Amino acid sequence: MPSGGAMQSLWPWLHVYALGAARHAHAARSPSVWTVAAFVVAAAGAAIVAWQAWETHRTTALGQKALDASAALAIDSARSRLDQDAPRIDVYVEGVSILTTGLADMPGAQIEPDARWSLSHDATRSLQVQARVKVRNLMGDRTTHLKVTGLHDPAMNAGSEVLLLPTTERIYLLTATFTLSQWAENWESHQAGEPPPNVAEGCVTSGDDRDEGVVDTWPLRLAAWPIQPDGDSAGTWQLTAGTAGKDWFVIAMRPLRERSYWISQRRGIPLPDLPERPAPGR
Repeated sequence: MPSGGAMQSLWPWLHVYALGAARHAHAARSPSVWTVAAFVVAAAGAAIVAWQAWETHRTTALGQKALDASAALAIDSARSRLDQDAPRIDVYVEGVSILTTGLADMPGAQIEPDARWSLSHDATRSLQVQARVKVRNLMGDRTTHLKVTGLHDPAMNAGSEVLLLPTTERIYLLTATFTLSQWAENWESHQAGEPPPNVAEGCVTSGDDRDEGVVDTWPLRLAAWPIQPDGDSAGTWQLTAGTAGKDWFVIAMRPLRERSYWISQRRGIPLPDLPERPAPGR
């Protein structure tokens, strides 16, 4: 597309050419030359209209890019300010254990290492895998609001919001309770290299009293295969070899934090997300 200066310099030339063609046509009494002159003038007008449309589009695109860059800078600056003043909470998994449940066992009882089960008789018997999650307030001068979903404290209280005082900590439990047949499904899926179908999920959420601020969430997902075939012809199952280690479950020991930013939590107004950057070459 020609530049603006080129289009402006081109128009007088086209105009003179069209007038010359008209004079020649008048002298020669040639209607075809009149047609050529009319075509030249029409083509010049169309070219100028196209150039003006292109120039308008280019100017609009540049303005939009500048506006997006300004908005991204403002959002990034607001996030940095909120990050500096955000509550500092630490969430990590201390360990994972296997417990028994059901009518024949006391809730929370430990399992003997040499325990054996037959799915033909014990398929509906329940077994628990429990992750112990510690939440600690790292600040010495601020209290935070703490809420858990899918977890409970040692006293079996679940879902209630509590205050986490400065430099204090709380213990929560993420418990996966499934039947032996379901745990057997997990073992078979793990052996096939597929995700276990029976998992437990929960999350820890932290915030404070400030209307403008951040809300932090730590998603937790516990997958395990605590039993395996005994290897005998009777089809019995036993605890998975290596249950004293970490080869029979999957959970992030340091779960990744997800942070949301708020202009006003009370009115439900989030800070806008940063504009997506266009892919290279676009």
